[in-house]
Amino acid sequence: MTRNTTKKLTLVAVFSAISFALTIFPQIAIIPSASFLKIDFSIVPAFLAFSWLGLGSAVWVLVIRTLLKLILFNEGANTYIGMPVNLVIALTFLLVVAAMVKVEVRLPKWLWQSVSAVVAAFTMTVVAYLANIVWAIPLYARFANFDIAKFIGIKVYLWGMVVPFNLLEGLIWFIVSVMVVAILAPFKKSFRS
Repeated sequence: MTRNTTKKLTLVAVFSAISFALTIFPQIAIIPSASFLKIDFSIVPAFLAFSWLGLGSAVWVLVIRTLLKLILFNEGANTYIGMPVNLVIALTFLLVVAAMVKVEVRLPKWLWQSVSAVVAAFTMTVVAYLANIVWAIPLYARFANFDIAKFIGIKVYLWGMVVPFNLLEGLIWFIVSVMVVAILAPFKKSFRS
């Protein structure tokens, strides 16, 4: 194993541990009527891994973080149902950002980053919408005794909570992640050399 491979594996492990820790800390609810939908900042270390090491490492950070959560800090049905949805949404966000980064455009960097943030947030919102219909809503009703259809109605939940929450979450993820990458940029060279 080369020195660079060892450094890369070490960084993936560190970012995964930080990402896992961020799934445990109190999270922020941004829509008062949907206080159970909370922003999860565990994407930030994965975004940092993407920026420093590439998409493959970022995917591993998210997968390891998810497995650690399932094994070490499991909250039953909420974890078994919610974490796969969270993983798919976070992967969607990263894949869209990675695809946008590869596109060469003649726009100022800040403008292209803004476009990337909007496209990533929109795409992950579509995926979240579909994941809720196919996976989360039926499974929460069956295994967690939380039938959103009886509680407030599926349409109200999806359009009044899931869609605005994920749009906001995607934009917040992007802004916070870009800020963290910029703040930690001086350390990137020392880890990569």
